[in-house]
Amino acid sequence: YNEYKSYLSMSTSSKVAEVTALEYSTVKVPYEVLNKKFRQAQKIIDREIAQLNTSINNVSKLPPDLQKPALSSLQSKLVTFRNKYMDCLNKERGYAEKCVKRLDHLTQYVNLEENSVNEIIWKKKRLDKMLVDYFLRKSYYDVAIDLVKESGIEDIIDMDIFVTGQHIESSLRAHDTAPCLQWCHDNKSRLKKTKTPLEFNLHTQNFIEMIRGGDYMGAIGYAQKHLVNNEEDEKLQETLVLLAFKPDTDCEKYKKLFSVDRWEELIIQFRKANFELYHLQSQSLLTTVLQSGLSVMKTQYPFDYNRIHYSLIFTPLNCLY
Repeated sequence: YNEYKSYLSMSTSSKVAEVTALEYSTVKVPYEVLNKKFRQAQKIIDREIAQLNTSINNVSKLPPDLQKPALSSLQSKLVTFRNKYMDCLNKERGYAEKCVKRLDHLTQYVNLEENSVNEIIWKKKRLDKMLVDYFLRKSYYDVAIDLVKESGIEDIIDMDIFVTGQHIESSLRAHDTAPCLQWCHDNKSRLKKTKTPLEFNLHTQNFIEMIRGGDYMGAIGYAQKHLVNNEEDEKLQETLVLLAFKPDTDCEKYKKLFSVDRWEELIIQFRKANFELYHLQSQSLLTTVLQSGLSVMKTQYPFDYNRIHYSLIFTPLNCLY
């Protein structure tokens, strides 16, 4: 009995470590979204209450014959406030329930018997989750959606983050910075902590496009509004010098700034900032696990002396090197 108890304890500890290593984002992502929704709700409620207090004070100062229509208007504002409050509350409750469901999902695995049928089913869902995460990162949305529905893993997938990201990336490919700038505004306080230069680089790109279009006065006004008060002094000076150059300049330093390749760089910067915001790894979990697994399967006997990598026990996987 003591040996069995010791085995169960070791098995549970191993599973806890496994969950910690592989399932960190499963709970962290909805928690971060919940945190964001809470802060947004707090701002909305504080603003609405301040407006209501102002309206109440104004009504109290009116003569009795004018108070009735003012009270009717105040009632409408209270109804609007209640609706906004309930909307915020429902959004927060939705993500709180999602956190609970995911914790239950992970706890279930820790408590499952080793090599049982239920454990195999649970691990199959984890694999499907890894595949969906990989497909979403590669923009295979239809395949990802089909697999989510087939596996019934809607509660443990954060598809909305990738769909929003894909929409913003598509707009950047179309040389439109507006959606990405709005995203930066919505997440301003959290992005400030990561010290990402994304917003500055987006405004810089708008400035460059104005110069490319010959709107120099518009570019100067835009720079004064969005770039001058930025902390990126060195980059700012380099950017403002573009006013003295044409888009087809041969000066290598400024030729790069006019290059359309900067749009792809913005996409990469946005993707990195988006992943950091929700504590997602830069590469998919499937890739990480596969790389680790292949490394473990190596032997000490090279199958091809002309290659650096060692052979694998499972021969068909050799082609992956």
